[in-house]
Amino acid sequence: AGIVLVSYIFRKQIFGAFSSSSAFKNKVVKLANQELSRWQDGGIKEGDTRTINALRSYWAAVGWQNRSDYAKINEAWSAAFISYLMKKAGAGSDFKYSASHSKYIVDSIKNRKKNSGSFQGFKPSEIKVGVGDLIGRPRQGSVTYDTTGSYKSHTDLVVSIKNDTVKMIGGNVGNSVKATYVKLGKNGKISPTEINKRNYHVVIKNLK
Repeated sequence: AGIVLVSYIFRKQIFGAFSSSSAFKNKVVKLANQELSRWQDGGIKEGDTRTINALRSYWAAVGWQNRSDYAKINEAWSAAFISYLMKKAGAGSDFKYSASHSKYIVDSIKNRKKNSGSFQGFKPSEIKVGVGDLIGRPRQGSVTYDTTGSYKSHTDLVVSIKNDTVKMIGGNVGNSVKATYVKLGKNGKISPTEINKRNYHVVIKNLK
């Protein structure tokens, strides 16, 4: 029985990255789509009375519930948005909730190098993209896949893949919650053209 359990865990970690769905992935994608609808896919901007309560909830996920609404609106809230989705969907202690994307990006890369954890960060050139994954890019120079510490960055959640097009949802995109799209190559990985154009440096596989 022990051998069977170990085999199952190993297969989930290695091959689970390519599974189409899980209860957690379905929930986090559903939540992201609900937020996209709430913000009318970029049509409503931060500070609007229709979405201020949502913004408060995003920040509460990273411990900012007691800060002013002014700070919640004017501080970059994209990582708080992703943290909110993960926490509400039930990621528990598997995800490093933070106001900085680099916190959970760096943690996911550590997990990948140890082959452990439910969120593992791969180079975009080495892994297929799946629904529920996060795709990340730096927002400052001299950042690579192996950069550690804190740095400016951004991630979006993959919510669907149709043919060779990935639909992602992110927070604080154009001061709103908005969908963006990226092209895949025939191998299911982000195309080299897209990687170079958008400077993607990590795909965080959702193995939960």
